[in-house]
Amino acid sequence: MKIISTSRSGAGFIVFFMLLVFGFRTVAQQNETATKKNKEIQAQQSRALGLDSTAATIFPPRKELTEAEKEAQRFYTEGSKKGKKGDYKGSIEDLTRSLNLVENGNTYLKRGFSYLFSAQFPLALQDFTDALRISPANKEAIFGMGVARFEMKDYAEAEKDLLQYLDLVNINPMAFNYMAAICFMRQDFQCALKNYSDVIRCDSLYLDAYANRAMIRHYLRDYKGALDDYDVAISQYPTDKKIYNNRAATKMLLKDFNAALEDFNHAIELDPLYADAYNNRGRVRYTLGDAQGACSDWQKALSLGIEASRDLIIQNCK
Repeated sequence: MKIISTSRSGAGFIVFFMLLVFGFRTVAQQNETATKKNKEIQAQQSRALGLDSTAATIFPPRKELTEAEKEAQRFYTEGSKKGKKGDYKGSIEDLTRSLNLVENGNTYLKRGFSYLFSAQFPLALQDFTDALRISPANKEAIFGMGVARFEMKDYAEAEKDLLQYLDLVNINPMAFNYMAAICFMRQDFQCALKNYSDVIRCDSLYLDAYANRAMIRHYLRDYKGALDDYDVAISQYPTDKKIYNNRAATKMLLKDFNAALEDFNHAIELDPLYADAYNNRGRVRYTLGDAQGACSDWQKALSLGIEASRDLIIQNCK
């Protein structure tokens, strides 16, 4: 899920923030590009959801299983393998066959995760509910319910589930990441800051954690703290144009205009059609006395769809 926020600063420029909540990518989204980030998203989701550590067997050790139980175990094993490989449709089919033979909490849990990854959130919620019905101490099912409800935009109930889960498990960065997003949406920035700091405590390499915390620090007017976080974020993802754009905005607020110009230049080098960066670079150039360069940037931004540039051209360009 992406939460876009636009903030107008005292310096008169527009900063475009993107809060990234990872969060679930569907199979189609994962296949759009085989980027480093997509691979990291999948790995982080697997770790956070405990997919690698979920029980390998659905039956406690005993001397012998019935034929139905053996078949249920076989389908469970096959469904688990398919889910781990990203074949969520096949995983759901096998896990459903297992459940048709023997109802089991771990099987509901695994199928719930496969429903999550294929963006079938109501079905995921039902499976996590059934997992808890059979195994009331299943912490992962509580977490799954929170995530499913968040993706269904039931933020109040999602928060209750996530807080219950975090009372039991305080080392899951994805859970803190979702909580930070909930705090952000109700504009409780101190709460968001605390939760992003917990994300980083749990996993210092968690995707976009530093960029998101930098955004929150920007909102809280802790510009030096924001700059420190953007520096770390860029060291992790040096080809992310939005981080350069946002770091440049922070540098402007710190009145380091030449350094801001360098960041906007870099953002445009990464994406020559990055309209927001042209609009913002125009403002920097105007501040530095380069009216001709500013007007050129605003014309480019306008041609790329930034209507706000039209007023700047009328006001400042001959």
